[in-house]
Amino acid sequence: MTATLAINSLRSIAFLICLASIAILVNPTFAKDATSPATRREAIKEKVETRKAAITEKIETRKENVANKISAMKERIATKEAAFKARLEAFKDKRKAEIAERVNTNLNKINKNHTDQMLKHLEKMSELLDKLEARVNSVGPDVKDPVVAKAAIADSRAKIAAATATVTAQSEKDYTLTITTESKVKADAQKMRDQLRADLQTTRQLVIDAKQSVANAIRNAKSSAGMKEGTASGQ
Repeated sequence: MTATLAINSLRSIAFLICLASIAILVNPTFAKDATSPATRREAIKEKVETRKAAITEKIETRKENVANKISAMKERIATKEAAFKARLEAFKDKRKAEIAERVNTNLNKINKNHTDQMLKHLEKMSELLDKLEARVNSVGPDVKDPVVAKAAIADSRAKIAAATATVTAQSEKDYTLTITTESKVKADAQKMRDQLRADLQTTRQLVIDAKQSVANAIRNAKSSAGMKEGTASGQ
């Protein structure tokens, strides 16, 4: 009895498969529509547009957050600078005070120089993406697939925006020495140097990631001929 039921079940399944096959043969577009190139391209295009809208919103939110952080940071910097100068005035060793002030000035100068350079690199990346996007929109003969290229460009713009926001915030950071005691000023200065080095390394990595995303966008568009991938090294 059990064997008979199993055989009948198998026959029913085979019958259903047969019906499905007939339906596909009668209407071949049934199987074709779901995986046709046009359908896939429309899905990718819709995904790109959705991603672009999300990226735009995210960029605006990030800009607002950075602006708020910078405003609060400036207030803290003013307070910290005043405390630093008060500490220096109390130093018995005036030469040590002069050295501490010079180190303090240099640390903030180093941060400004590095972040200014990073922002210039990011600006060049954006300009390169603008040229690439113009070429993709014109559907030039060297563009492999405009839809895929636009998706890569959107991803790259998001990375550039994230890096720019981080570098901008880094540029506003203050590395004024926090002096504990006159005898420990050298150790305090070294601690601040290490902090600056670590912060710049973290920030620079985002710039490098953004550069790599631009190179990836160019590869996706197959537009490297006649276009350089940029010299933005993040250094």
